[in-house]
Amino acid sequence: MIDPATPNMLEERIRRLEMENKSLAETCKRLSSTQNALEEIIATSTQKQLSVEMQSMELEQIFSSCADPIWVIRQDGIVVRVNAAMLRFLDRSNDEVVGRSCHEILDFCTRHNTSSCPLASAHLPQSFHEWDIERPVSDGESEFYMVSTSSLITLDGSPGIVGQFRDITMRKHAEAALAQANVALSHMARVDELTQIPNRRAFDEALTMEWGRLTREDGPLSLILCDIDCFKNYNDHYGHQAGDDCLRRVAQALAGCAQRTADLAARYGGEEFVLLLPQTPIEGALMVAENVRRAVEQLALQHVTSIAQPIVTLSLGVATVIPAQHVDADILIEIADQALYQAKEGGRNKVMPGYFSREDVHLSF
Repeated sequence: MIDPATPNMLEERIRRLEMENKSLAETCKRLSSTQNALEEIIATSTQKQLSVEMQSMELEQIFSSCADPIWVIRQDGIVVRVNAAMLRFLDRSNDEVVGRSCHEILDFCTRHNTSSCPLASAHLPQSFHEWDIERPVSDGESEFYMVSTSSLITLDGSPGIVGQFRDITMRKHAEAALAQANVALSHMARVDELTQIPNRRAFDEALTMEWGRLTREDGPLSLILCDIDCFKNYNDHYGHQAGDDCLRRVAQALAGCAQRTADLAARYGGEEFVLLLPQTPIEGALMVAENVRRAVEQLALQHVTSIAQPIVTLSLGVATVIPAQHVDADILIEIADQALYQAKEGGRNKVMPGYFSREDVHLSF
């Protein structure tokens, strides 16, 4: 006889099995979804790892193949990595560089640039820095490099710097040549091409400077204005080439009388010359003017068409002023010019002092 409860038990068991089966199916579905997610994560991680490795390889290639010398230094100054260009720059092997102090390896930098080279200090820079170094080479020549450094974290996690050395030797040579050219141009701009003594521009600058200085110091400033007597006749009779030679000879005689550092002999224009004498009273200026007159007379340059002497001579006007703020420097030139006119009117080949009212300007007599 069959137990009436048996069918019910079977149905219950079947129901439970169906529920367990359904639960297992859901679990499998979740596991499958999790597996897919894990596979995506693994694929993404693998892709990122490959990307990082490729970037690392690219950086390694860039670091190794860079034409500029590069090295990585720990904060304590120990070199941890260098590229091939750096080894060539140092003329050493990798084993001779890595693990050693950068100060020891780059001793010429710390030896010759202690005031400006960050490598000479006990602490390496922790931000971007840029400076120039000079590297002595054979025969007294030098190479120049611009060093660029910036902070980084080294592979072992410690702070350090990466330094790049860029050859700027050609630029330095070009800068030096440009500086020399500028000096030459400045010299040419202030030197008379024919006589090779300072020109009108140099005189104007010196007059302005000395006027300001002696205004502060309350000292005398003297000016001698000179003119070659009957120079037009000289040119007409002997020719312009001889006239140019005459100007050169007179200029050198005048320059020879400017014995102090501050004295300035210059070509004022045409056959006119000036001699600026700072801190010189009228008596001293008249003595210098007479020396100039004699020096030119002693050249004994023949001048048969002169109405003064049968040789080249000078007429000279002398003026002395104590500069003041309310007085223009041109007054000195005007007074010397008036004195020169008097020297010419008085027969030439002579020195004449300029006289003017004390009400117009503060004089030194």
